[in-house]
Amino acid sequence: MKKVRWEIIYFIIAVILTFFVISSGDFFRKKLHIEIGQIASETIEAPFQVENEIATERKRDQVEALTAEIYTMDKNVLEKGIANIELLFDSAENIKTTSLSQENEGVSPIQLLQNKSPIPLYEDEYKTLLGMTIQRLNSLEQICINLLTNTMEEGVKENENKALDVKTKLEKTNLNTVEQKIAYEIITSQIKPNLVVDKEATALAKEEARENVEPVYILQGERIVEQGTRVTEEAYNVLNKIGYLSIDDSEAYTQYVGVGILIILVVLFLYRAIKYDKGNTSLNREQVSLIFILYILSLGVIRMVLMGDYIYMPLAFTSILVAILIHKDIAIVMHLILLIVAALTHKADSVFIIYHLLTGIMSISIVAQMQERKQTMVNALLVGLLQMLIFISLNMLVGISLSTQLMLKGVEAFFVGVIVVVLVVGSLPLWEAAFGFITPIQLLELTNPDQPILKRLLIEATGTYYHSLLVANLAEAAADEIGANPLMTRVGGYYHDIGKMTCSNYFKENQVLDNPHDYLDPQTSADIILSHVTSGIELADTYKLPKCVKDMIIQHHGTSTVQYFYIKAKSIEGKEVDIKDFTYRGTKPQSKEAALIMLADVVEATVRSMQHKIGPDLTVEDLVRKMVRQKLDEGQLDECPLYISDIEKIIDSFTHMLKGMYHERIEYPERKGK
Repeated sequence: MKKVRWEIIYFIIAVILTFFVISSGDFFRKKLHIEIGQIASETIEAPFQVENEIATERKRDQVEALTAEIYTMDKNVLEKGIANIELLFDSAENIKTTSLSQENEGVSPIQLLQNKSPIPLYEDEYKTLLGMTIQRLNSLEQICINLLTNTMEEGVKENENKALDVKTKLEKTNLNTVEQKIAYEIITSQIKPNLVVDKEATALAKEEARENVEPVYILQGERIVEQGTRVTEEAYNVLNKIGYLSIDDSEAYTQYVGVGILIILVVLFLYRAIKYDKGNTSLNREQVSLIFILYILSLGVIRMVLMGDYIYMPLAFTSILVAILIHKDIAIVMHLILLIVAALTHKADSVFIIYHLLTGIMSISIVAQMQERKQTMVNALLVGLLQMLIFISLNMLVGISLSTQLMLKGVEAFFVGVIVVVLVVGSLPLWEAAFGFITPIQLLELTNPDQPILKRLLIEATGTYYHSLLVANLAEAAADEIGANPLMTRVGGYYHDIGKMTCSNYFKENQVLDNPHDYLDPQTSADIILSHVTSGIELADTYKLPKCVKDMIIQHHGTSTVQYFYIKAKSIEGKEVDIKDFTYRGTKPQSKEAALIMLADVVEATVRSMQHKIGPDLTVEDLVRKMVRQKLDEGQLDECPLYISDIEKIIDSFTHMLKGMYHERIEYPERKGK
């Protein structure tokens, strides 16, 4: 209920402020008084590119009328024809090869064939069939079936005559004239229309043809109506669309209602877009709060630059921040929503819209990929250059000649782009601290081997350190295959086992001589093994590791059991052993990245311990599939957004990587002599 309450508050505030910004903008300016059929008192030109909807609709109607109907083929027609031909020739063959029974006495073979035949022929044609050899009958039957199949597969429409086509094909066979005539009668009698109009597909095709029609536009500066000419319905519709027509005061409220409904829909769409990020995972309150704050700030900027040039409006600032801190897809949706609000507020033309659309999406794509802060200036210069080039090219496109004034404006657009990128990157620490976000830049810093905790891991648990590197490599490669976050997965691989530092010699990869577990009871050994997860969380808190890394530490074993010591305890104590005492207290993986760490961890450890047994009877792929299947069967992957197709990609990726790590090496002969 609390979550619903603050989401509703955010929604209401966003709708109210958006309505205020748009209603106080250029959209509700003074209108002109003009009617259809009235003589225009002045020449009116389009202030921006606008669609002529009536002309577009007329063009769509013409295209729809010219769209051909779509047919579907009824295969049953051909199958029935082939069955009739087979029945005719089978009946002829049976009559030839068997004597007439008592019940058929007095009936001639020709009459008997005529009664059994599903295809009507003349008596002399039935007689000819009965006079053929079995081999010739079979040959004629096959020719009839083949020609019927070829003809029907080409499709036969209603009232379409295929007789001439059949006759031409028969002339190319080795049949004599009489046999050709019989085959012609058989085939043509079975040719039926098998192409039926698919009304649904035809309707879809016509609708698609309508949708593919390019709209008819009136370009910026083009005359809509000329002084002294009559106002047509098309001209009136265009004037209404660009907002030049006046509305009676008694009906003015409808315009506000329309804008209000539009705003509600737009804000609802934005809410729906930010409700779920990639992977269908619900965004948390901090992420939604950040988007809400940035949206409100953007509304203020849009309203503040109402009287200024559109190039001074840093519309991409919000979207770039969202791309870096949350997700690029959400950033693009948010940019589109802000562009709609800005266009309504400024009553924007096509140049305004295209400029901010292109510069915004390009800026998002460029800056969102940045992984090091030292790339800031390069990206800022690139974004500034793009804004300058897009501004100049759009103005030249609408007919403005290249001049010093245009170039100076382009330079201003360049500096606006540079400033936006610098402000975004410069403000990242503020947003990271205020909302607890983890950025690619932070993740990349965590992969630096000079991190204090990684240096400790290398010194205090060397085996675990190298195991973690292998797990990170395996998981990162698989993350690339299934669309997870490779960088976050690598970081999780580095830090997932840091808890082993507290008792490193109790873990196999760090042991050199004796195994301390040989001198402990199974319960104590299990407690030590299980404790590396809780110790890892404590170390993560000490070194202030981000939440996503802590999640992977606590989830990389899920709720699985320490099987070795559990089985050992059962063999000693019998049925009195409680499996909960040998089970990890963590949560199951909640993300693709955590699931990959779990699978890479168990697969790498298993293959490493079994590498001496790898050969024709036990391959790396066998071990990988076995361990992944085990985690699936245990239900450890039930709560993460992995698909079945992802599992197969993960197995293939692990197998490929591990074959390179643990491939079979040839045994070199020892050197003899000196």
